[in-house]
Amino acid sequence: MRRENAFISTERLSELLGKPGVRVVDTRLSLADEEWGRREFEASHVPGAVYAHWLHDLSDPEDPVQGQLAPPDRFRAAMEERGIGDETLVVAYDDGVIFGAARLWWCLRAYGHRQAWILEGGWPGWTDEGRPIESGASAPPADHVTFTPRPDPAIRATKEEVLGFLELGEGVLLDCRMNETWESAAAHIPGAERFPAPSVAQMDEYEVVAAAAALGADPDTPIVLYCGGGVSASLGFAALERAGYKNLRVYDGSWSEWSADPATAKESH
Repeated sequence: MRRENAFISTERLSELLGKPGVRVVDTRLSLADEEWGRREFEASHVPGAVYAHWLHDLSDPEDPVQGQLAPPDRFRAAMEERGIGDETLVVAYDDGVIFGAARLWWCLRAYGHRQAWILEGGWPGWTDEGRPIESGASAPPADHVTFTPRPDPAIRATKEEVLGFLELGEGVLLDCRMNETWESAAAHIPGAERFPAPSVAQMDEYEVVAAAAALGADPDTPIVLYCGGGVSASLGFAALERAGYKNLRVYDGSWSEWSADPATAKESH
């Protein structure tokens, strides 16, 4: 069933710690306090980890839609500053509330870097098992590395592509927003099916297949995923890919872009 496994166990990460060519990235963040994640990181983190913030480090500050994938040069610089090069094995983790690890994983995939994993259980799983931690700021990389962005447009959808996708009606559009975000917006892209990331995070690949099938999607169905700003949708993408789904894209602008455009249709729920 599996095509790729985007996830790595705490046990396997423990075996990789300290090995050359491995970089662990802490992506914890709070949307209410932009510096919370960095403070938490400096208080305690996986040994040898570096910190990356979704909005500050992985996104495009010039884009009017907040949180869009950083352009190639900016993303390259962010990766090289953290010691991530073309051959680096990357393991990302978060706190299981905001799925920053999946977002970094997807961003790396969007730029052609496939040697990346999401830590199953995240930071809570690591600490609950009593695994080692350390404190302090990110250590600068010991050696210079080169990260070469190789954009893969096949996994990133634009608003115009989503409009075309809906017009054709030959696939499934999945809304991965958290329940509170979904409820507060009280609207969605017409035709979208609910596939909330917090629920998906608790599923194994067989449960993911069952959930997707109930929404009319099999492993060959074209699927576009969106959320509020591209983060939760990245987790949905990773979970579906692990379950063998092949034709997946994240609508990066997501509801932030769609809802701000008076020309796009919205459907109440």
